[in-house]
Amino acid sequence: MLALSLALTLAAAPAELTIDVKPADVTVQLDGQKKATKGGPITVKVKPGRHLVRLSFKGDTHQEEVALKAGEKKTYQWSFEHSTPGQAPTDVQAPGSETPVE
Repeated sequence: MLALSLALTLAAAPAELTIDVKPADVTVQLDGQKKATKGGPITVKVKPGRHLVRLSFKGDTHQEEVALKAGEKKTYQWSFEHSTPGQAPTDVQAPGSETPVE
């Protein structure tokens, strides 16, 4: 009985996603809702499952799906890097970042 109660409690537990993007003025959307980064990482509680992270910066965009389990804490990192003005932007995923879920 205790095991069943514990399993039900864990299944209902929210997950926690920290989004850490560079530079500070990247526009962040999580599941279609805009989130403010305020120049630093943001942490949100979400339901377990798959969530869409969409990032926009100076006309360039990137999006990925991130999967979380009940009670899991995960950090998603992304960095937009631009070389010199007038060149096309290049996206560089930070080491340890999540890979796309297929």
